[in-house]
Formats: sequence, C-alpha cells, structure tokens
Amino acid sequence: MNSKLEVRPGGRDLRFDTLRGLFLVIMTVNHLPTELRRITDQSVGLFSAAEGFVFLSGLMAGWVYTRRFRSQGPAGLWTAASERAKSIYRWHVGSVLAAFVLVQLTERLVGYCSPAVPRLFFEHPALSLGLGVSLLYQPGLLDLLPMYCGFVMLLPTVIRSLESGRRSLVLAISGGVWLAVQWAPPVDGAPLYPINTGSFNLLAWQFLFVAGVVVGHARACGRPQVSRPSPWVLAGAAAVAVYGIGVHYAQWPALWPDRVFGVLVNKPALGLLRMADFGCVAYLFGVLGAQFPGALTWRPLAFLGRHSLAVVATQSVAVMGLLQFPSLFGTELSRTLVAAAAVTILFAAAFARQSLLARGAAPALARQSELASSRSQA
Repeated sequence: MNSKLEVRPGGRDLRFDTLRGLFLVIMTVNHLPTELRRITDQSVGLFSAAEGFVFLSGLMAGWVYTRRFRSQGPAGLWTAASERAKSIYRWHVGSVLAAFVLVQLTERLVGYCSPAVPRLFFEHPALSLGLGVSLLYQPGLLDLLPMYCGFVMLLPTVIRSLESGRRSLVLAISGGVWLAVQWAPPVDGAPLYPINTGSFNLLAWQFLFVAGVVVGHARACGRPQVSRPSPWVLAGAAAVAVYGIGVHYAQWPALWPDRVFGVLVNKPALGLLRMADFGCVAYLFGVLGAQFPGALTWRPLAFLGRHSLAVVATQSVAVMGLLQFPSLFGTELSRTLVAAAAVTILFAAAFARQSLLARGAAPALARQSELASSRSQA
C-alpha cells in the first residue's frame, strides 16, 4: 500500500471497514427474494461477498494480532485470540436463540413456516437449540460465525509461524489443504441429519482466511503490497476479472465442459476458477485502493464494517423473521422495500452496538480522568 492511508486514530483502516460493510449489505440482500440480487449476487464475477468478507477478516486479524504478538508476546496473542473466539461464539449463540424465538413466534402468528427457516426448529425444538449451541447444527444464515470462530483460533499458530519467517510454508500447507479438497469426493450430509456443520467447507475456506492473515501480517511489517504493480500482472488480473464478469452477465461460453466448470466455480469448496477470479479482482481493488484511497471509503458502510459481529448476527435473525411473512414479497416494489428495511435494521444494530460500547467506555474514561487529576494535584 502507498502512504495515502484512510486510517482512524484507533488504527482502523476505513477502506477495509467500508468493504466489509458493503459485503454485509450484499449478503443481506442476497438472502432475500428480491430483484436487487441481479446486481448484488456475484456482482463483479464468479464469487460472492462471503469470500470478500472472510478474506478481509483474515487481513485485519493478521494486521491487528501481529501487533498484539509483538507487544504482548505469545501469551498475549493466545489470550487475545481466545477472547475474540469467545466473543464470536457468544454472538452466534445469541443469534441462534433470537432466530429460534422469532421464528417460533411468527409461525404462531401467521401459521406459516418458510422453507428457508431451519426445519429442526419445529421438528425438535430442544434438540435444535442444543445442537445449535454446541455448533453441531449450522443451517443456512447461521453458519458464518462458527466458521469465523474456528479460524480465529488458528491465529496464534499462523502468526507465530509468519513471525518466524515461514510465510512460504504457511501458504504451502494452507494452499495444499485447499487444493486437496478440490479432488476430494463431496460429502453427503443427509445421513448425518440433524447434524449440520454448515455449507462452508472449512478445509477449503481456511485458505482464504490464512491468505488474508498473510497479507495483514505483511502490512504490519510495513512491506509494500501493490504500490508498484507490474503492467503484466495488472493485464493478467484484468483479463481474468473481465472473463468472470462476461460469464456471469453476458453468458460467455465456458472454456470447460459443464461438469468441470461446475467444479471450478463450486462455492462450498472454493473451486479453482472461483478462487482465481476472486484473487484477481481483490488484487485490482488493492491497486485501486492504494492509488485512490477515497474511492474505497464511505463512512456509513465503514460504520457497519466496524461492528461486523453484531451486524452478521442481526442480519441472520432479521432475514429469517422477514421470510416468515410471504405477503411482504408479493410485488417487486414490496420486495425492494423489504430489502431496504433489512439494510436499515443492520444500521440500527450497529448504532445499538456503538451506544452500548460508549456506555461501557464512559465509566472507564471517568476513572482515568479522576486518576490523572489526582496525579496532577499530588
């Protein structure tokens, strides 16, 4: 990155927060039956907003926790990572409980159960809660935070390895596991029901997170990433990105048979072409953000990104609740308005979280002020 950084005094880069906020809005819209999905669903190629969110989460974790390791050592890094994992887990449990209660209430009000709602909530309510809390039941909309929780626990090992100069080894192991998944037969989860560990293959998606951690670690070390991009690399990345957009929007013919192409763009296992397309687009955005920081900065979206845990948990509950009322989606106008309302709920959750944090910080600031005053008078 070049020196034109949009960084807040607290050390947060507004570009990363803005993109995470954007990805959260896109994911929310994509979970609703609205025509806006023509724009938001895989909007810049053959990958979704989830890939961007996981990669940026890894990047920011690599940046933040590398500094924690250097200031507090291995014990401080482990404590910070475990506390973060506990926080993510608590948000997940809160979203499971809130979704369960909301769905049960709305089902009794309207007498309707949406197919998008976890059916175990109704078939075996107590079992669904027990499995959900133990991370053994992660239906759609409730599987992102558990994956993120697991990845955070990788941070101590990954960052200590990076600090020891083993970046190539870290990428080789992580990439090798991802590559092995591409050739592994798909797992049929039906016989395991009601056990459901989510739609994301953790062995594949860890590569995206670890790659982000590597970039974040390099940034913490002050290494330039894309300040002087090679014209040839730019041209190659642009060609892959344009091909992805062409296939998605203009129905360009695939270069492979349909069966092979389906494997290459597989989302649960992060197919080869999907990863290549994401990597190229991410690189181009990195070049853009380095040269023109303001182009990737918008404070309302950055506000969402700064409170991503609360927003992710809220969007899963809100979407499940909205889907229980099919009459809300009767016309194109109503579907668009519902999507706008869902996005508004995200901002409300972020504001609520900000208010709670401010209230919690006020006593600490008051104590610090009193301490400073007493010292000045001594």
